[in-house]
Amino acid sequence: MRKTYWIRTAVAFGTALTLSLGCCAEMTDISAATLCQETEIAGISLSLDKYYADKQESAEDVELVATPAPATEAPAATAVPAADTAAAAPAAVTPNPTPQVAKQFQTTALSIASDYVHIRKTPSTKGKILGKLYEGSAAKILSEKDGWTKIESGSVTGYIKSEYLATGAEAEKLADKYGTYYAKVKPGTITLNVRMKPNTKATILTQIPEDESFEVLNIGKDWVKIAIDGDKGYVAKEFVNLHAKFKKAVSIEEEKAEARRKAAAEAAEQERLRQLAEEQAQASSSSSSGSSSSSNSSSQRSSSSSSRSSSSSRSSSSSSRKSSSSSSRSSSSSRSSSGGSTTASGGSGSAIASYAQKFVGNPYVYGGSSLTKGTDCSGFTMSVYLQFGYSLPHSSSAQASCGTKVSLSSVQPGDLIFYKNGGSIGHVAIYIGGGQVVHASNPSDGIKISNMNYRTPVCARRIIG
Repeated sequence: MRKTYWIRTAVAFGTALTLSLGCCAEMTDISAATLCQETEIAGISLSLDKYYADKQESAEDVELVATPAPATEAPAATAVPAADTAAAAPAAVTPNPTPQVAKQFQTTALSIASDYVHIRKTPSTKGKILGKLYEGSAAKILSEKDGWTKIESGSVTGYIKSEYLATGAEAEKLADKYGTYYAKVKPGTITLNVRMKPNTKATILTQIPEDESFEVLNIGKDWVKIAIDGDKGYVAKEFVNLHAKFKKAVSIEEEKAEARRKAAAEAAEQERLRQLAEEQAQASSSSSSGSSSSSNSSSQRSSSSSSRSSSSSRSSSSSSRKSSSSSSRSSSSSRSSSGGSTTASGGSGSAIASYAQKFVGNPYVYGGSSLTKGTDCSGFTMSVYLQFGYSLPHSSSAQASCGTKVSLSSVQPGDLIFYKNGGSIGHVAIYIGGGQVVHASNPSDGIKISNMNYRTPVCARRIIG
């Protein structure tokens, strides 16, 4: 009995001990697992905090140095600073949303007034008027404030109401309308061929030297079409620089001076015509007087010589008239440029060159011959010489046969200088001395002074002497 009791007690104790140990082991496993899990989560938490902190510090550095940064890869919860930087990046790349314009038009304004706008001394409609900026004329922008723009153009500096000016991209769009583009031969290019067609096999129209500018009619990929003395030709694009020119402001003083110049030119033309009329009247009177004197003398001789027959007297009189007529024609031919009917008054070449320069600035008109209202190149030379009694045809090629041929190295003021367009004479000018000529050039420039070699001259003719 007792043995059985002890056996049962031992078994019960062992079972209880086993159960107790098993329970403890289970609790230990759970605690360990729980502890390990908490440690792992805590470790992740610390790593993310450091990641966020690193990224935030990086974003702040970017903002300090004002350098655009790529969008952050951090979670959204900590992405605010980087998102702000990323959002600001486009503004840093393109700070000015306005269209990009050529450098020339970043500080250039064009007048869009229907005729002209006044340039004033102060930014007020009561300010003193200094000049005028005509429609399409250009000005340099100096400053802008309260609806007024301070500009500089030509010899005038003053204020214009901003509403009358186009600037930036708007001005650039108007460049083709108001500006005149010019092609200037690049330095180092001694002479440049101007061809009749845009290829190197085309006929050479003429040749132009370095630094000379010519109006552009069209710009192609490899060739530029230019205007040259009322004609047109092509030059290789690689040998020219292109630039736009605009009219400038006119001061009140300059406007008055131009009005005086035009009036003086018109007065000079009228005065020269009056002098020519007087000279021709005197020449006609002298001719009539001489003829009358000769007739009276012949009559007296006929009356006093009774031994001479009437037929002999008539023969002598006829011979005298023929001799006088021949002498008159010879004198007229020596002074007249083309053997025309107009009798020359005998002005010097220098006087003609000086007179021709009075009309610089007046307009070019194809087919015209008015020194004040418009003329082309041969109409200009014809009209100038006509004021001195020399008759020239209205054709540059025909004028190249007038007068006497002289070498280009020995030209004198008043001589005519000729230029070829391709294979024939196409332009004429008047030499004024100092290596310069005055001529009716083209519709853009009108009557102007140029270097004699602004294009290649081919011959010269002397009308006087």
